Amino acid sequence: MGTLLVLVLLVVAGWVVWKLWKEPDANKDGKVDHKDALVAVKEIAEDVKVKAASVADLNKDGKVDLADAKEAVAKVKKGRKKKAE
Repeated sequence: MGTLLVLVLLVVAGWVVWKLWKEPDANKDGKVDHKDALVAVKEIAEDVKVKAASVADLNKDGKVDLADAKEAVAKVKKGRKKKAE
């Protein structure tokens, strides 16, 4: 569990560095400081929300709801098809 947490933290830190490397003065105030890092983190949080919603929307109806959960359960119950011999 600890290894997973460290890995997630490294990925998030790398994403922030990448955002700041791409555009160091994210808030366009003329200087690079901690406020730019906050703007980058907010952009990343928004990107993650959008990506998570698109991944969780299994039936592609534009919203994440109970129907998506039912479809996930159905896929798990169905299981992986066996290879033909």
